[in-house]
Amino acid sequence: MGHSLRTCLISMELAERLDLPLQTRRDLYYAAILKDAGCSSNASAVFEMFGGDEIAAKRARMRTDWSSDLRAALFAMEHAAPGASWFERAKRVASLARLGPRSAAKLVQVRCDRGAEVVLQLGFGRGAAEAVRALDEHWDGHGHPSGLKGEQIPLAARVLGLAQVLEVFATGSGPRSGLTLVRRRGGRWFDPTIVLACDGLEPLLARWATLSTHELRAEVSAAEPGHAALLAGGTTLRRLGLVFADIVDAKSPYTGAHSLRVAEVAAGIARTLGWSRELVDETHTAALLHDLGKLSVPNSILDKPGALDPAEWEIMRMHALYTERILEHVQGYEWFAFASAAHHERMDGSGYCRGIGAAQLPELSRVLAVADVYDALSTPRPYRHALEPAEVFALMGRDDGRGFCAVCLDALRSWTSERGGEGDPYRKVA
Repeated sequence: MGHSLRTCLISMELAERLDLPLQTRRDLYYAAILKDAGCSSNASAVFEMFGGDEIAAKRARMRTDWSSDLRAALFAMEHAAPGASWFERAKRVASLARLGPRSAAKLVQVRCDRGAEVVLQLGFGRGAAEAVRALDEHWDGHGHPSGLKGEQIPLAARVLGLAQVLEVFATGSGPRSGLTLVRRRGGRWFDPTIVLACDGLEPLLARWATLSTHELRAEVSAAEPGHAALLAGGTTLRRLGLVFADIVDAKSPYTGAHSLRVAEVAAGIARTLGWSRELVDETHTAALLHDLGKLSVPNSILDKPGALDPAEWEIMRMHALYTERILEHVQGYEWFAFASAAHHERMDGSGYCRGIGAAQLPELSRVLAVADVYDALSTPRPYRHALEPAEVFALMGRDDGRGFCAVCLDALRSWTSERGGEGDPYRKVA
């Protein structure tokens, strides 16, 4: 928590010390905040390669010196199929060795290209996008994805690449350890001039490590170069919703376009219930963002073909709370942060993660709950095939009035019928 925020503050401090131009600082600022927007795009592929928690593997990757074959091999051994037998782990390591460095470079390129695309979609400009695209390039030309060298690497990317590694080490092992690591990699991973600008940064690193996420947000907001502001109306908020829905859905092959479909179904239910145009639009946006918290769930859980064990299930349940924590801090989204995150709650109190019942369950949550389960049952999952419409409604009907709001479920039946009959309810949605 707070990694990108601390990375942004480190970047802004270095920009000040290097006396960078205002436009470069602005590019660096937005790139630092959005640098990991492409991470979900290769999450499933990283899980397939390593067979374990891809979030942990990606974080550890920043701590590994890939110029050393020994360290790269040790990284593969540590993160390949954790928890499996030694034989299975050895097979996975051998498979990784066969794939070679080109496969790793391709995964980095997928992430960097997608991250740059998100930056452009959000309107932050080509300079910020190119900083994200070149985030993993190294001063000596041995980085990814393009092998850029020295001043071929955009200046903002050089600063940001150092800042993110410094944050990881400073937070995990202490500021002094982080600065020692950066100095050791100067001239190889990092621009020597930027490494020199890190001198004396230890007190600030120590202070930022003690701040809460709320305090970090306040400092990052105050650090914005030029103090620009975007007046975001309903159209802008919907566009943001669409971009972040794509980010969430890219995390697993089994959730491709899930948020978009749920949004369409939820809006259809809301219209059937006679809600106002404004409320229908807000329902659509809330549905686009209902699964934001799933970005915190490793693909070893999301893509698992069998039943989850108790510890895995607890991690999965927490995604709803993370959705709420994210949305409640976004101006314009506060009112539906709780309602959107409560899409796994049930009328009889049997849902998660709070276990609240009908008396505390907003109408929006009831609509989202029905739309979410309808889509989940209608599309393939790692543990089963997609169900036919009759099977979907038969299963959902068992919880009619108990788990699901009966009025919302009836509205779903009416909406799917109007969309082309129960034989093809997704004809216009998928």
